[in-house]
Amino acid sequence: MVQAPGDGCWFHIAAISGIDGYTRLTWRSGGVSRTESGHRFALLLAGQLTEGVVAEHRCNEPLCVRVDPRHVVASTQSANLRYAVACGRAGDNRRPATSHDRRTRSVAVRQALRHGWDPDAYAAASGITPSPDHPTLF
Repeated sequence: MVQAPGDGCWFHIAAISGIDGYTRLTWRSGGVSRTESGHRFALLLAGQLTEGVVAEHRCNEPLCVRVDPRHVVASTQSANLRYAVACGRAGDNRRPATSHDRRTRSVAVRQALRHGWDPDAYAAASGITPSPDHPTLF
C-alpha cells in the first residue's frame, strides 16, 4: 500500500486485472479462495459491502482503496454509472482524449509508485498534473 499525503489516495499496487485495470486481492476464508477488486475489498473490510452495494470511486483512481467520502464509497449500480458518465470515465478510459487505456495506466502508476509516494512519478504515469486553477481530488 502506498499512501499519498494528507487526504490523498491509498494505492494498492499489487495484482492488476487485465480486463479493467483495477487492483485485485485474493484470500482464503473457511477453506474457500476468493478474489475481489481492491476497492470492493476495502468496503468489505470497512463492513460496508452488503448485497446490492457497489464500490464507487469518487477520486476516479482505479488503484485507490481508501474508504472515505472523497475516495471509495458504498453506492448503487445506477448512482455509480451516473457518476462515471458525469466524470467522463464511462467506457474504457477515464479521460479518453488524454490517457492510455485504464489497465496500461494502472500498470504505469503501480510501477511509478513501487518505491513509495512520488508526486512527479505519479503525475507522469497517470497523465494527471495538478493545476492551481483545477486541482485534482487527491
